[in-house]
Order: sequence, then structure tokens, then C-alpha cells
Amino acid sequence: IDQLSGPGILFNTVDGQFRLTRNRLTLREAAGVGGSLGISADGIYDLRAGAMDFRGVISPVYFLNGIGAAFSRRGEGLFGFNYRITGSVDEPNVGVNPLSILTPGFFRQIFRSPPPGG
Repeated sequence: IDQLSGPGILFNTVDGQFRLTRNRLTLREAAGVGGSLGISADGIYDLRAGAMDFRGVISPVYFLNGIGAAFSRRGEGLFGFNYRITGSVDEPNVGVNPLSILTPGFFRQIFRSPPPGG
């Protein structure tokens, strides 16, 4: 919690695939990994409309949770919360599925829906 009100969250590594066109930014298999948090993201940002549709997993306490990294996608750890962010940057709609923490990383890939924007 202190990191959210302080200088921010430190990520040791950030990587992923992106494609930037005149109207759209597309992220695929993006991940940020730090000692306290891991996060993955897939989705699109429509530059013309100012609308986004991103989904991924937030893995708290990544220095412990990352032990399961061999069985999950980078940035997700063994246990994590599925999230989805839609809407505009000014008025984002953020949804988190608290029950998703019960799905270990290696099963998460089986149940993962296709990323937004195809």
C-alpha cells in the first residue's frame, strides 16, 4: 500500500510485443515484474476514440508468488487476480475477479479468453 501512495511501483523488467499504427496501439504478452508486483497485459488502445480494452493478471507479492513462474506466463506468478480495464483514460472501468486467485497459473492459460482486438 505504501508504494501506491509513495513514489510508485518499481518494476525490474518490463517487456512485451506492441504494434503502433495511426489509430491503434496493440499490446501482446506485455509484462512487468518487480519484487512486490507482477502484471501482465494484452489489449488495445484506440488512439482516435481514446478508448481502451486491456486484460491481464496482477500478481501481488511477486518475490514469493514468482516461484511458480515456470508454470505461468511472465508477470503472472503462481497466483494472481484477473483484471480488465475498458473505457477511456479519463473514465476507466476497472474490473477484478477476486475468485481468479484460486486458479493457479498453469490452469489460467487454459481458461484465458482471446485478447481484445484479435
